[in-house]
Amino acid sequence: MSDSSKRMANPDSLEHLAKLFDGRGNLRDRLDEAFTRASRLGVSDKLSSLKPLRGWTDDTAVDLRRRAAVLRAENGDPKAAALYAGFKPEDLKGGQLPPDAMLIANASVANGGQFDPGWLKRKPGETYQDWLQRIPGDAAAKVTGDENIGEVVGDYIELTALASTVPGAFKMAAAGTMHLIKYFKNGTFLKAPGTTLAQILKGRPPSYIPARIARLGAQIGRTTPTAVLDVLTGSDKLAQIHGGKLWAWEANLLKTGKSAGTAARVAGASRVGAFASGAGTALRTAGWWRAAGVGGSAVATVVGAVDVIQEGNPVEAFKRDKAGYVAKVSGTAFNASLTAAMIAPNPVTIGAAVVTGAVYGVATIVDNWDTVRQFPGKVADAGRWAGKKIGEGAGKLVDGAKKLGSALNPFD
Repeated sequence: MSDSSKRMANPDSLEHLAKLFDGRGNLRDRLDEAFTRASRLGVSDKLSSLKPLRGWTDDTAVDLRRRAAVLRAENGDPKAAALYAGFKPEDLKGGQLPPDAMLIANASVANGGQFDPGWLKRKPGETYQDWLQRIPGDAAAKVTGDENIGEVVGDYIELTALASTVPGAFKMAAAGTMHLIKYFKNGTFLKAPGTTLAQILKGRPPSYIPARIARLGAQIGRTTPTAVLDVLTGSDKLAQIHGGKLWAWEANLLKTGKSAGTAARVAGASRVGAFASGAGTALRTAGWWRAAGVGGSAVATVVGAVDVIQEGNPVEAFKRDKAGYVAKVSGTAFNASLTAAMIAPNPVTIGAAVVTGAVYGVATIVDNWDTVRQFPGKVADAGRWAGKKIGEGAGKLVDGAKKLGSALNPFD
C-alpha cells in the first residue's frame, strides 16, 4: 500500500467492505446457504465452480481488515494489532491488550521494519484471550532476540493466571462440599459464596475461621455504623421480610426481589415501579460486596463463553487441545454456576459450582503441567542469557573507558 493510497484510504470503509464479504447475511453466508440448498436438492456438482469463492471471500475479508488495521495503528488505535491479527471488532470485547505488548505489536503493524508483523497473526483455533496471553511472550522474544526469554514471559503469565484462578476453584469445591454435607446431615443453612467476610463482621463466622480473627472481625463489625455495615454486607432485615431468611447471606435474591416487587404492585405501583422496587431490594439485601462478586463472575462467564465460541467446532477444538478445551468449557461453566450460587444459594446451584470447580481446577493443572515442569529450566537459561548480556555490556564499557583514556592521554 503506497503512501498516497494510505492517505486516501479510510479504515472504516475497508472494514465495512470486509463485512460485506463475511458479515452476517452477506456474501459468505449466502454462498453457504446456496451450497446447503444444492446439497439438499442433490445438485452440488452444479456449484463446484463456485467453491473457490468461499476461501477467497474469507481471505479477502481478512486482508481488508489487516489493511484497515495498518491505518489504525498509524493513528494510534490500541486495538489495531488485534484487528491485524484477524479478529473482528466484536471479538475484542472483554479483554485489554497489555500496554507493554501493545506498543510493540502496534509498532510492528504500523511500519513493519525490524519486526515482521506476521508474528501477530491469529493461529488456527486461537481465541482472543489465547492471543492476548501469547502476545507479551512473543513481543519479549522479538525485542531480546531470544526465544527462551519469550517463553519464560509467556509461561509466567500462564502460571500467574493458574495461581490466581485454580486455588479459588478448589476452595469453592471443598467449601461447597462441606456446606452441602452439613446441610443434608444437620439441616444447617446454605450461604452464598463470597460472603464469609460478612459473616465474620456480623459475629457469625464459619467454624474454620481462627478464633482470634473471628473476635477481631466481630469487634470491627460492632463499631461500624449499622447503615454502613448493611450497605457493605447486605440487609438482614430485608432478608427476613422478603426472603424468609435470618441472614442476608442466606437469601435468594431472586425470591427477595420478586417478593418486594409483588408488594409494590399490591400497593399500586406500576410494572416499572414494581421492578425497580424489587431490583433495589435485591441489591440492598445482597450488599455491595456480594453484588460486586455477582457482577464479576457474570462478566467472567460472558468472556469465557465468547472464548469457547471462538474456538469453533467443539469436536475439532477438543481434538486440537483436549485438556485446554475442557479447561475453557469447565471454567465458563464454573463461573456461570458460581454466579447462580451467589444469586440463589441452594443445593443445586452450589452443587453445580462444586462439580464444575473441581473439573476446572484439575483440567487447568493438566493443561499447564508441561509449563509447570519446564518453567524452572527455562528461567535458569534466561538467567544465563541475562548474565552473558551483562558481561558483554561490562566488556564494552571497559573497552570504551580504555579508548577514552587513550584519547585523553597526551603521551599515548
